[in-house]
Amino acid sequence: MPSSGIGFMNPPSRRVRIDDIAKLAGVSSATVSRVISGARPVSESTRERVLATAQHFGYQPSQLARNLRRGRAATVGVLVSDIENAHFATMVRAIEEALYARGTRVLFCNTGEDTAKQSSYLEVMAAERVMGVVISPTPEGDSAVSRLMDLGTPVVAIDRPVSDPRADSVVTDNAVAMAKGTQLLVDSGRRHIGWIGRDSVWTNSERLAGYRSAVELAGLQPITAVSDFTVQGGYLAAEMLLDDHPDLDGLVISNNHMTIGALQALRARGILVSDRMGVVAFDDPPWASLVDPPLTTVAQPIWGMANAAVDRLFMRIADISLPPEQICVECQLQIRASSQIRRKSPNEE
Repeated sequence: MPSSGIGFMNPPSRRVRIDDIAKLAGVSSATVSRVISGARPVSESTRERVLATAQHFGYQPSQLARNLRRGRAATVGVLVSDIENAHFATMVRAIEEALYARGTRVLFCNTGEDTAKQSSYLEVMAAERVMGVVISPTPEGDSAVSRLMDLGTPVVAIDRPVSDPRADSVVTDNAVAMAKGTQLLVDSGRRHIGWIGRDSVWTNSERLAGYRSAVELAGLQPITAVSDFTVQGGYLAAEMLLDDHPDLDGLVISNNHMTIGALQALRARGILVSDRMGVVAFDDPPWASLVDPPLTTVAQPIWGMANAAVDRLFMRIADISLPPEQICVECQLQIRASSQIRRKSPNEE
């Protein structure tokens, strides 16, 4: 029995894990992680209780966690798919600040949605023996992530999950949020609502599913166009929809870069947003409230996602045997003028 005199319940029959220590010590798993990693200050009484509980039940954190406690240099790899996208730029900043607060260095890489590039960078992560990796994965790049995990490196996927069941992930409620955004256009009287997005990306598939559910529930016909997540891609997709559907009166757009392109296409044709065309876009870049009219968006809680991913990574570093978890964070609608009730033309009066 530890000298602190703390009383203990019976330990679980299996190998003790970090969540067991949390339950036995009467604290959260995150608190145990902070005590073990030394990442954030906790009260001395809490620290003593957690350490006494861990010692009593023979809890052995991972070698990575022991290295961190001994003050060795610690580095976490961060990979995102497109640093030019404001969404990922903000995400990198948020992750970096969360890691810096824990005394951890960052090895940052931008994959540019290139699977081969992602694989190359993950090899660098393995060679550098990083403590762990936070990654927004490229499509079809999961095998390289699995190889890194085979080496014992913890991985937390952010924004998009990976197929390897061992990986933790932090995502948003893409389908639910996109359905709510689409419903705004339905409620405003739009009856020919198009969708612009990209195929082969998990987030986009979820957003498309949300759009489809809303228009089909309203008895409307889905109208879709796919391209890549670029300004040019959004422009071309909008042109395609406008050419094929002259009665188009609403657009739901799956990415902030594509939104810029779609707005450019509408302006080139003299189509006024909110008067003739209702628009709802995913992502809430700073310029969304500055355009005329201000743009209704689905805002992802990027800072909350980043903090959740870093917290989960350090829990995984402290106990590699934790069961994998997918954390889903709720998006928020930012309702502005672009989705307002459609004004009727004189011929419709």
